[in-house]
Amino acid sequence: MTPKGSPRDLVSEKGPYLHEIPIDEDHDGKTTHSSGASVLSFNMDRNRKDKRGLTFREAPVPRPPTLSRTKTIQIPQSRPKPNHAYLYHLFDPVIEGLLWDYMREVLIVVMMLVVLMWAALPLYWGSLAPGLSHAPNFKAWVVDFDGGPLGALVTESVINSTKVGNRHLDWEVKPASQFSSMQNLAQQVLEEKAWAAITINPGASSTLYIARAYGDYTYDQTTAVTLYIEQARNENAVGQLITPIATELLDKTLREFNARDIAAYIRAIRAHPDAVETSLESPSALAGAWWKTINLRPWNAAVASPMTIIGQIYLTLFAFMLTVMSHRARQRLEAQLTYKSLVMLRIGLPLLAYIPISTSYAMLGLFFRAPFDAKFHSGAGFFVYVAYAYMDICALGLTCEAAMSILRPDHMTLFLVSWLVVNISTPIEPPEMQARWYRYAYGMPLWLFL
Repeated sequence: MTPKGSPRDLVSEKGPYLHEIPIDEDHDGKTTHSSGASVLSFNMDRNRKDKRGLTFREAPVPRPPTLSRTKTIQIPQSRPKPNHAYLYHLFDPVIEGLLWDYMREVLIVVMMLVVLMWAALPLYWGSLAPGLSHAPNFKAWVVDFDGGPLGALVTESVINSTKVGNRHLDWEVKPASQFSSMQNLAQQVLEEKAWAAITINPGASSTLYIARAYGDYTYDQTTAVTLYIEQARNENAVGQLITPIATELLDKTLREFNARDIAAYIRAIRAHPDAVETSLESPSALAGAWWKTINLRPWNAAVASPMTIIGQIYLTLFAFMLTVMSHRARQRLEAQLTYKSLVMLRIGLPLLAYIPISTSYAMLGLFFRAPFDAKFHSGAGFFVYVAYAYMDICALGLTCEAAMSILRPDHMTLFLVSWLVVNISTPIEPPEMQARWYRYAYGMPLWLFL
């Protein structure tokens, strides 16, 4: 071995990315590369030293230059950092152009949001504005099963209410022969053939007069007239419009009837003291006829609200998120598919993905005891709800897929707001309670679902 640091030990090749690394020579004058490859180089100093040592000796046989192995290692350079990163303040002149570009983009977005606000939100505000002014659009029935004085007066009063102003329902007189029984009439109300029905029950007048004449203290004056409603059909319409108008009409009508009838009855029996004593034994009959309300399908499950109107917003958001994420995931795949294959992929895959989403969405109602047994058995009602939720999210989600093809991801958020407002403006109030052009609800997924 030669002393460390001699020229023989330091053989290097210089370049912009090469570093000098000394390698010690082994006993036979060679060095080994770490990868097994070797590089040969001449050592001229060693040759000159050997020649001076042969002064009185025979001339040595010429030897080839000594070769040694060296290696070079290329070390990757660190990536240079930008010279101007994170160096400027907000109002630095150097970045003034970039700042103005950013502010211009934000201003365009704000202007687009203002336009969207005035274009979309008035649609929702307007769906709730008319209220009582559209009460005559609600169909209701009045049926006289009595055929006596009470039935005639109530029927006449109800029809006369439609001739003044607009604080009345669209009352229609139905003949009693059209219904096989009171239960049949109630069933037709449940089938949404009418929003409400007033019935003057069979024998209402005669039962009242008999109870007065014989002093029947068991007489129930509320059996004379019945108001049938279905609150679950639309809680807002029934609770805010139909019930108040119908009850106000019945209250006024029966008070008028009782005032006339009781006065006539007292005039008829005042000459007969025994009849007066007998009638006093039935104070309810002496007070006159009255009415009661039968709510055929009450709205008594608060958990149904997030599953219906509010829940539709969640389903729309889930469908929208799936559309946007699917678009991002298939970017590299789209360029490899034919048009037909791409269309099949964009329709078929979401339809499969909506199955677990709609099933999971419906199962949330099980944990909070949603009334799936309101019309069917609880098990059948649950699967009917799953089917409805699936069809609903299919309509909402495939619309988002179609919009993605036109608007692309940059403007899909604007579409989402418009799609939500257009849908949510229709099911909160029924079409009868809104302006006529809100009848577009018949083509909206949320209205059809609810």
